[in-house]
Amino acid sequence: MPSHDFSAVGFVVLDVLCRYAEEMPPPGGATFVEQITMTVAGTAGATAVDCAILGLNGQLVARVGNDDMGEFLRRKIAAYGVNTDLIQIDDTIQTSASMLPIRPDGSRSGFFVPGTTETLTITPEQFDDVLDAEIIHLGGSGLLTALDGAPSLALLKRARELGRTTVFDLIQATPETIACVKPLLPYIDYFVPSIVEAAAMAGETDPATVARWFKSQGVRNAILTLEGDGVWVDPEEGAPFHLPAHEIDVVDTTGCGDSFTAGIIVGLSKGWSIREAARFANAVAAKVAMGLGSMGQLSSFEDTIEAMNTWPLRQ
Repeated sequence: MPSHDFSAVGFVVLDVLCRYAEEMPPPGGATFVEQITMTVAGTAGATAVDCAILGLNGQLVARVGNDDMGEFLRRKIAAYGVNTDLIQIDDTIQTSASMLPIRPDGSRSGFFVPGTTETLTITPEQFDDVLDAEIIHLGGSGLLTALDGAPSLALLKRARELGRTTVFDLIQATPETIACVKPLLPYIDYFVPSIVEAAAMAGETDPATVARWFKSQGVRNAILTLEGDGVWVDPEEGAPFHLPAHEIDVVDTTGCGDSFTAGIIVGLSKGWSIREAARFANAVAAKVAMGLGSMGQLSSFEDTIEAMNTWPLRQ
């Protein structure tokens, strides 16, 4: 029996965020802001931490540099209770890092150094340790230069052979990203991208059409986050459905997709239906959107359940 509830594999990044900022400071000057913080982020890193906050036992498989930023990430991730034994250290390149000015509407743009995101490798000899979990989440394809393509396919095939449940998300997808993602699709049980990224790869914009396309390529369950409009779910069994997002005051949308994926993983771990898992994931994302950074105001499983059952939904 696997040792962990989940294994999150892929992209981890150090985010430095400030709110609120609408333009660059003047040359030689400064713009005073309300808050600056530094957080664990990334399609695997933030998802792993959020899963741990929500009570799951898991590990992160990622790569950081031999630098202060990498040390911060490893220490912070471990402090949340995530096993860090499989975090690799690269002596040749810096830790992945972002600087994100957040606008008053919660949107963001940023400065990004890919760094160690591009050098994560997993060999077949490491598969047993990496896949020592009930649920395997691969996050960050398209940026994982050394892991994308054949290595990711081999990992997911082995996960299927072992009977693991696979969850998949990516970041900064473009029309070209589908070339490395398409071979993976038949081995993905829960495909959880944003509609923007999924649409870029599918060449369609309507959520129902996009979800159907990915299912036609082998995905078992297509779950598309719709930013402020909630989520569209096309399940393996039953009819597709839409769930609205919660009505909240948005502070920062950084990490909302990663936290939504964490909510799905928690629901799967507890044996919930896909509808209940998606309801819970919406509440997780809302909690994150109410604070600065990838953890936002997420605090516990019980607190999130209360939010799911009591917070109003957008009309």
